Amino acid sequence: MKVLDATFLIDYLDGIEATREFYEEHGGDQTRWVAPVPAFAEALVGEGNLPSGDVDGARSDLAWVDVHPVDERTAVTAGYIADEIAPGGPYLDGPDALIAAVGRELDAPVVSGDGDLTHEETKKVVDVEEY
Repeated sequence: MKVLDATFLIDYLDGIEATREFYEEHGGDQTRWVAPVPAFAEALVGEGNLPSGDVDGARSDLAWVDVHPVDERTAVTAGYIADEIAPGGPYLDGPDALIAAVGRELDAPVVSGDGDLTHEETKKVVDVEEY
């Protein structure tokens, strides 16, 4: 299982080859791919904001992704993760911290190209794989 952040989803929708390569190299349809609701929402809202955006098409293109809910427990876990990052480390905003929290809750790595999630200080407290 892998937890996908918004950056991965957006890059996938944009046809960035690195995302497709990562998908294939890490099990393809034999792997469970999870997107926390905040990541999924960011990708779809981004699509909706495009002049020629196609939200239904984006949902269809991401049909291989299981959307995972977040709740109060996830929010608390996100707060703890932000607290665990050493001073001088990145500032995780709410969505990034929630994505990291889902990874921790599911005991699965977060797949990201985002500089805050892939920062070395973040990687000390969250399992993150770069694509």
